[in-house]
Amino acid sequence: MFGSEIKFVTFIYICTLLFILVIVFVGILKTKGNKNFNYKFFILTLSVLLNNISSGLFPDKNLKINILSQNIIAYTIGLVTIAYYAYYLSLYYNLTFRSYLKFNYIIIFLSVNLVVGFIIPYTITDNLQISRRIFLVFPVLLIFLLLYIIYKSQFSSYFGFKNKYEEFHSLAGLAGIISVVSVPITMLLLGDDQTVEQTLFTLGYFFICIEYFLYKNSIQQVYSYDLTDRESEILNLIINDKKIKYAEISIKLNISEKTVSTHLSNIYKKVDVKSKKELIKRINEKNL
Repeated sequence: MFGSEIKFVTFIYICTLLFILVIVFVGILKTKGNKNFNYKFFILTLSVLLNNISSGLFPDKNLKINILSQNIIAYTIGLVTIAYYAYYLSLYYNLTFRSYLKFNYIIIFLSVNLVVGFIIPYTITDNLQISRRIFLVFPVLLIFLLLYIIYKSQFSSYFGFKNKYEEFHSLAGLAGIISVVSVPITMLLLGDDQTVEQTLFTLGYFFICIEYFLYKNSIQQVYSYDLTDRESEILNLIINDKKIKYAEISIKLNISEKTVSTHLSNIYKKVDVKSKKELIKRINEKNL
């Protein structure tokens, strides 16, 4: 469209994301008190928007930028988007796989893979398709490993919902996971199909977006206690698994049980409760 490589579907996504971005920004201006959750969702929306734009524009032989540079820009934005997407999911959807694979290690791995798996092969072969497939092999293997880890450690937490909020929250989380993992897999299997890639990726975001607008008050109440990111992670683990023990939290977050106890004490003070039982009751009251 408009003399570019952007497909009609991608253009619709871009317009929709721009509209959502404006609404979220206005909401941030009107929101009083803690805005951390709003800021994080704003950044998520912005990153998904930029990913749609870059994936739509690049590569384009009509642009003055060479093809290699275009792909580097597009893949870099894509990696940053997926990284932040994963961070957002880990923070609000109980995806705590850090005890198995450090989050920052994954980012380093993907960055190195961009150089070794794409830039170098493309420089040698001058073949975009071969370079893309080499680039995607290791991320796809990593994705299957992460899916296995998530399945083994956390899949059961998506069942046994207590209310509509928890039910949709879990559904949005699963949609987000599928959205993230679908991109490299579809690229490897189908090649450069902009419509399919952006549809699969963006639809997962839309589930999270729907939850944001439908249950924003509930979510803000849960995360409106000026909690740190680590405290929010621990609170989220408790929300998703009411019977979780200190030792399990310690393993999931790769921190000591003493540190878990310290964080929980801080959470109790901020939420104004004296025990985990009271904490769960308070959160349930806010989510009903």
